[in-house]
Amino acid sequence: MVNSIRTKLTATYVILMLAVMVLTSFFLHSLLEQYYIDHQYETVSRAAMPISELAGSYLRTTPDVVTISNLAEGFAQQINARVLITDHRQRVLGDSLRVGGMVGSTLEREEIEAALEGEEGRSVQFSQQSQQWVMQVAVPIYSEENIVGTVFISTSLAFIYQVLGDISRLLQIATVLSLLFAALIGIYLAQRLTRPIEALTGATEQMARGDLSQRVPVRSKDEIGRLAKQFNNMAERLQEMTRQLREFVANASHEMRTPLTSLNILVKSMREYPLEEEEREEFLEDIDQELERMIRLVESLLDLTRLDRLAAEDTVAMADLVPTVVNTLEMLQKKALEKEISLDYTVPEETAPVFAVLHQIKQVVFNLVDNAIKYTPAGGQVHVSLKQDPNWLVLTVADTGIGIPAEHREKVFERFYRVDKARSREAGGTGLGLSIVYEIVQRHGGQIFVEDNDDGIGSRFVVKLPLIPDAEAAQSVNKN
Repeated sequence: MVNSIRTKLTATYVILMLAVMVLTSFFLHSLLEQYYIDHQYETVSRAAMPISELAGSYLRTTPDVVTISNLAEGFAQQINARVLITDHRQRVLGDSLRVGGMVGSTLEREEIEAALEGEEGRSVQFSQQSQQWVMQVAVPIYSEENIVGTVFISTSLAFIYQVLGDISRLLQIATVLSLLFAALIGIYLAQRLTRPIEALTGATEQMARGDLSQRVPVRSKDEIGRLAKQFNNMAERLQEMTRQLREFVANASHEMRTPLTSLNILVKSMREYPLEEEEREEFLEDIDQELERMIRLVESLLDLTRLDRLAAEDTVAMADLVPTVVNTLEMLQKKALEKEISLDYTVPEETAPVFAVLHQIKQVVFNLVDNAIKYTPAGGQVHVSLKQDPNWLVLTVADTGIGIPAEHREKVFERFYRVDKARSREAGGTGLGLSIVYEIVQRHGGQIFVEDNDDGIGSRFVVKLPLIPDAEAAQSVNKN
């Protein structure tokens, strides 16, 4: 519980609020205390000025202690403070406190010494006698521009500190309420923030147990919402990849079981039954065909595996594809002649370069043309063309074969998909050739689709590979 994000977030909110309130209370208390002290000082200083002016006239001659004490008492009642009047030797000539006063004694105070030097003396201190804070102010008394004494005023600050105490208590109450409010808000925000994280955690745990159908609701567009959205996308892709992998394994197992079953039957027949030489040769020829079929299937599976992991040796290079296309077509001429099929092509001397893995482009041309030859009857035609438009290099493979119905065209590039399974096996197809072509074209950033020929006979495969936008600049970079 202590290590949970919710607890940490709530504690963070509370600590931050506590720090803010403590600092605010400290500065506010200090500011108000300074304000009240300064205001009281100005009040006392202004009150001392008329006392100083009146006392100056009494100190020109021999001072009358009773008269000066009366003066001090009168002003003390007005300003609610204790007033003492001293001469230039710091002897008290008048005291507003009649009983227990200090008349006749010497009052040695720093404030009085400062006043005798022509400055106002000021201090705030705690009085042990009255057990309260007091302010003491002394101002000079002038007579014909000479300092003849001082007015010493002592006033209580109890009211000010009482007000400050009340303010402190209010700030403490406000701090407690703020902490409670921060805790409630922190719990609410922490729950709102951690709820999708908990949902993601739970979904991840379920996916780790094998349940790939887990999804989390996306309730916001912030970082957590984007994380939840990406998690759902990842889960969908993982589920789809797992489904495809299972289908792939099932299809591969099925495809390999067929020739293995045939081989098993043929071998057992050769062992268990006496065969004539001619029958034995036929059995061996059948075994050879099934083995070749398995080899083609395994090679196709290896090709798909290499494409899936994008082998390091498959380096992309900038190249003109004309030589690769021509060499591949010349290699297939013999197979076309054996089936009595006319294989011709229209290819320019050169085209704009494209970024490509040449042996993969060779495989694309080989698979498409090989397929066209397989499914075109004797006497038919296969025509290949290569041309470029402003943005694409376009390879077209057209045949006069059996064609592909419109409802099958979107699925012919799926692994192990066959339009006519019986006829495909008879022709020696593995159901992987077009899926390999599709994977290669996609990795090259291109497009591939199938359509009817213009005369409606056979089918036409179109591969489009993107041209390099600035071929001359790209060639310069490639050379460097």
